[in-house]
Amino acid sequence: MSGKYIPVKTKKETSRVYLDEIIYVEKNLRKTILITDSRTVVLYCDMAYIKQFIDERFMDCHRSFLFNMDKIIIMTNQTVYMEKGHQVGLGRESFRRGRRIFDRYLEQEKR
Repeated sequence: MSGKYIPVKTKKETSRVYLDEIIYVEKNLRKTILITDSRTVVLYCDMAYIKQFIDERFMDCHRSFLFNMDKIIIMTNQTVYMEKGHQVGLGRESFRRGRRIFDRYLEQEKR
């Protein structure tokens, strides 16, 4: 596989997590969790580390989540439904902000 990736260094592994594989990223206390098509990777880092590697397809509408908009199936009822059955509930303002970002992204894809 080729393309952009996030370098991962933990006690157990050193690897690449390709952006194409990431469904979403979640920040939970000190842990940053990368949810991918095939695995879950847990890092001890802040979102700033992750943000330096991502591109425009990642939506940053909530301080604890980054969503790969290519993996979003539907956004409704303050919930983001993604591939592989993942769903994340958001607060009203975060959801509204996310919908606006996602709408613009879909409009850009049409062109």
